Amino acid sequence: MTLSEKHISQYKKDGFIHLRGVVPGDVIDLARTILQCWVDETIQQWVDEGLLTDPLHDLDFQVRLLQAWEKAGRPKYSRSPRRDLVSRETFDFLRHPSLVDLAEALLGTPEISLHGVFNARAKLPDQVWTDTPWHQDAQYYQDAEHTHVVSIWIPLQRVTEENSCLQVARSLQNNTLHERWNDPVSGFIGISPDIQKTLDDLSIEMNPGDALCFTQLTPHRALPNKSNAVRWAMDLRFEATEHATEKGKERGFIVRSLSHPSSITAYEEWMKKWEGQPAGTY
Repeated sequence: MTLSEKHISQYKKDGFIHLRGVVPGDVIDLARTILQCWVDETIQQWVDEGLLTDPLHDLDFQVRLLQAWEKAGRPKYSRSPRRDLVSRETFDFLRHPSLVDLAEALLGTPEISLHGVFNARAKLPDQVWTDTPWHQDAQYYQDAEHTHVVSIWIPLQRVTEENSCLQVARSLQNNTLHERWNDPVSGFIGISPDIQKTLDDLSIEMNPGDALCFTQLTPHRALPNKSNAVRWAMDLRFEATEHATEKGKERGFIVRSLSHPSSITAYEEWMKKWEGQPAGTY
């Protein structure tokens, strides 16, 4: 999809834009493959620990992790797996041309790097420790306060207020990096309750194939999941290579370059960045 000037103007004005039907089905399928491997490994660990006897392979992707977790006695699991997702499939997902095209349009340059912070969310029902509070992405990498980093949030199923769609704050709050506040319930970094009271929130209900794009300073949060299935989503970030942040470069890589095509990062080079990073870490 080629974004229009109207799209880009709206993004600049509001700090976010909901783009409908811009993520191809093969990208959604690839994300499901990546997460299914993680589900297999997570459930097998519960089996190996004697918490579960049946890995429930016959269940649908949307409910399998939930039912296995219930039968295993609700053990802890990685709410934000990252190291455990590192694979060729993840590399291909993170640099998929359809996603890089969106980043190029919103960043205004063909010299694009993938920011090293990407997330996969397995949001189980009524689990407050997976409820991300109001926050700004730059609060997690403060070297990007003055550097444009575009986040792309992709749901793998229909998301509504019932099953944990995202909420964003409207444009009034988009130009300030707020002080980091530690949410005592979830443990996530967020925005203080006093500032939260001033936010004008908007729920973004989405379909598979949609993308929510927002800046590093856009306040947003995930609503609780009150459904009877897992809410799956992937989010990734891009920045202009010329202005790439140290946090972004730490485990990020160059995904597109018209001026220096030879600088585009190979899979093997990216994998070297993860050497020594133990499994199970964020």
